[in-house]
Amino acid sequence: MKTLTILFALYLLMLSPLAAASGNHGHGEHDHGSHEQETAGPNGGHLLKKQDIIVEILKKEEDGLASLLAWVARHDDPLDDLTLSATLTRLDGEQKVVTFQHDGDHWQGEQKIQPPHSFDISIELKIDGELEHHQWQWASYEGRAIISAGAAKLAGITTEKALGGAIATQTQAYGRLVIPPEHRADLRARFPGLITSMSASVGDVVNKGDTLAVVESNDSLRAYRIRAPFSGVVQQRHANAGEVAGQHPLFTLINSESLWAELTLFPQQRRAVKKGQAVTLHLGDDQWQSQIKSLVPEAETGSVATMIARAPVANTDGRLAPGDLVEADIVTASDTVSLRVDNHALQEMEGKTVVFINSGEAYESRAVTLGRRDNQYSEVLDGIKAGDRYVVKNSYLIKADILKAGAAHHH
Repeated sequence: MKTLTILFALYLLMLSPLAAASGNHGHGEHDHGSHEQETAGPNGGHLLKKQDIIVEILKKEEDGLASLLAWVARHDDPLDDLTLSATLTRLDGEQKVVTFQHDGDHWQGEQKIQPPHSFDISIELKIDGELEHHQWQWASYEGRAIISAGAAKLAGITTEKALGGAIATQTQAYGRLVIPPEHRADLRARFPGLITSMSASVGDVVNKGDTLAVVESNDSLRAYRIRAPFSGVVQQRHANAGEVAGQHPLFTLINSESLWAELTLFPQQRRAVKKGQAVTLHLGDDQWQSQIKSLVPEAETGSVATMIARAPVANTDGRLAPGDLVEADIVTASDTVSLRVDNHALQEMEGKTVVFINSGEAYESRAVTLGRRDNQYSEVLDGIKAGDRYVVKNSYLIKADILKAGAAHHH
C-alpha cells in the first residue's frame, strides 16, 4: 500500500498543470515592454531588445559565486554613456541590487552573487541621464519546482520553519528485550499433595486471581487453589492432573506488556552513560522512547568488563517479544544550536546536501553546510536562514520533480 501511495503521488506530480513550469530553466522569460522573442547573444548571455537597443546579460559562475556581465549597443554600436543596474529577487523575497561599471568592451557587475543563483531579474537601463529609460524582467531559476497546493497535499508533502533547538550527543549500544523479574513467576504448590485439576494451558491469557490449578494437601486432605498473582500469559505448564505436587513449579506465568531493554555498555561508553538519560530504541523501522533506569555490572563473560543499562519499553500492542534484538541511541549530552533541520528533509543533488525551501506553490533547492547531527536533527551552518519554510516529509518528491524538469529542459 505504501508503494502504491508513492507511485500515485509521483503520477499526480507529473500530471500537475503547474509542474510543467518547474525546474532548471531559462525558458518562459519575458520582456515587460517588448513582444520580441529573446535569444542567446553572441557572448552566450541573455539577449534583450527594445526598439534599436540591444542588451546582453551573462551570468558567470566561479568558485561558487556568480557575477553579471553586460554588453549594450544601439544597432551594432556599443554605448558607454549610460547607467545600468540589475535587481535580483529570490524566492523568499530577498532582493540584491547589482550595479555595473564600464570595463573595456563590456560592463562588469560590481557585486558578487552568493548562491543560490536562482532569482527573478529586473534590468534598468538609463541613457543620457534620464532622457531614455528601458526596463526588462525575466526569470532565471535553478533547482525550482512549481507544485500546486492540491497536488502537494495529496502527495503528503509537509513543511516546517527552520529554527534553533537541541542537538544531542549520542552513544550507540545494542542489546535484547527481556521480561522484568516482577513480571515473571514460577508458581508452585504451597503444600505437597495431589493435583486434582489443571485449568490453564500453555498460551492461555489469565487475569490476576484466576484459578490455575487445585491441589489436595497430603497433610489436611483439604483442597486449595493456586491463583494467578498477576495478569499474563501461561508460558510453561509443568504438571498434569493426577500427579503429585512437590517443590517443582506447576506453571510459569509471564506478562510482556512491559519489557526491559538490556543494553551492553563497553568500557569506553560506561563513563558517559548515566541513569536518567534519554534513549531511543530501534527495532526495524519502529522506534520507542525511554530512559536509562538502572546500571548494573554484567556477569563476567571474559576479559572485557561490561555493564548493562536497563530501559523500560511499553508493549501493550504486543509488537515486541522477549528476546528481540534492539539498537539504542543513548543521549549523553545536549547542546543548543541556532539553526537545525529535520533529517527527513535532507537530500543529495549533484554531490551536495540540499533542503527544499517553500514559498506558496514554489519549491527551490538550497545547498546546506551541516554541523552536528543526532538521530532526528542536523545543525545548519550555512545555506538557509532561521524562519525559512522547508520541506520535511516526502522531500524526495520535490527532488524527483526538479530532476524531471531539468531532464526535459536538456532534451
